[in-house]
Amino acid sequence: MRILLTELFTLPEEVKDRFANMGVQVDSLDADQPIHPEDYDVVFGQTPFKTFPYEAFTNLKFLQLSSAGVDHLPVDQWIKDGIIVSNARGVYSAPMAEHIILTILAANRQYLTFATQQREKLWKKHKLIELGYRKIVFLGTGSIAVETAKRLIPFGAYLVGLNTDGRRIEPFMINAKLTDWRIIIGACDVVINTLPYTSATHHFLNREFFATMKEGAMVINVGRGKSLDETALLEALDNGHLSHAALDVFEEEPLPVNSPLWSHEKVFITPHNSNSGQLLGERMYDLFLTNLGHYSRGEAVENTL
Repeated sequence: MRILLTELFTLPEEVKDRFANMGVQVDSLDADQPIHPEDYDVVFGQTPFKTFPYEAFTNLKFLQLSSAGVDHLPVDQWIKDGIIVSNARGVYSAPMAEHIILTILAANRQYLTFATQQREKLWKKHKLIELGYRKIVFLGTGSIAVETAKRLIPFGAYLVGLNTDGRRIEPFMINAKLTDWRIIIGACDVVINTLPYTSATHHFLNREFFATMKEGAMVINVGRGKSLDETALLEALDNGHLSHAALDVFEEEPLPVNSPLWSHEKVFITPHNSNSGQLLGERMYDLFLTNLGHYSRGEAVENTL
């Protein structure tokens, strides 16, 4: 086995020794050495395909992606060619869950308003909202939604998860089909989008969607930018129907400087940054090394697409 390693932090010495003892050679795309794509049957990360054409990896058998989303990659072709492809589902869920809860609390407790008042030395009280008994609905019940829901339980929130077939997923109190969103979201205080991007989810959060939401509700998008119609969202915010929006992903990234979202008083903007955390490398190594073990023993790898 020969591995081409990219997009990870420096390989720890004990991991290098472990590979060496197995007779496995590990090369880095960033190393000061020529890379011959045909030498590798295992590749970590999608960066090599920006440098070399996919067809150059003639012996590739197992590809471990560093991203959870795959809509920007030719995954269907890889799978058709018999390559085992695994994504990084679950690696980014913990920091994204913390980010989501931060935005909910910031809106409910009017953090930005108080921050502005502090700068202006203005002493003014406001009526604030607790999370207890607030109804929160998740579009998608994957690892991001699950990790967020786990962290929301102590706050006493009521958690609803929508997925393709309405299957029961812990720890949501209720699960329903995504196609039933019209009869669900009108009673919810917060809508959190974690859906992947497909032709079916393009502008899923559109003018009809926002109009169906509860008046004064908040929307959070950490899924994919193109699943939300930004023009329709601005209308819903401007007419007062929605209270806040927290956006980490956008239809165009970086977000253009002339976008009205930048200066909107009801919008929290983060630059596709919610997945950041100091423990990412540990989780990524754990997933990759676990999958290498499965692959070397001829077992099914985790997160297979």
